[in-house]
Amino acid sequence: MTKNLSSLNPLRISATGETPEVCLSTNEVSILSGRSLPENAFGFYEPLVDWIRKLVSSDHKEFVLILSFDYFNSSSGRYIYEMLHLMDKSVKKNHYTVIWKYEADDDLMFERGEAFQSMCSIPFSFVEIKKD
Repeated sequence: MTKNLSSLNPLRISATGETPEVCLSTNEVSILSGRSLPENAFGFYEPLVDWIRKLVSSDHKEFVLILSFDYFNSSSGRYIYEMLHLMDKSVKKNHYTVIWKYEADDDLMFERGEAFQSMCSIPFSFVEIKKD
């Protein structure tokens, strides 16, 4: 059974020094951006995971998720993977796109993006960001 998107409101959370900016929306490109090392990763990420769970069970087709991290810890990585996994196991996974942005000299973030890409079959694009 698919759900109507009227119950899927945008989710916006401002960035802090320990949590990323979050903009999840079905009407525009969605973004997670910044540093992610929340003290309570479950408390921070569970609403995001729940939002993605609702998205994949809805009738919404196209969805673009931009992931642009300066840093994320292993607890955050677990929840990032969980969101990607939910998208990946959806029958609409070919309608979802992940754009992984990383700074030009940040090999670790590029490699982390490649690791996520290797764990799922969602279309991934990599975008190198030039430092100012």
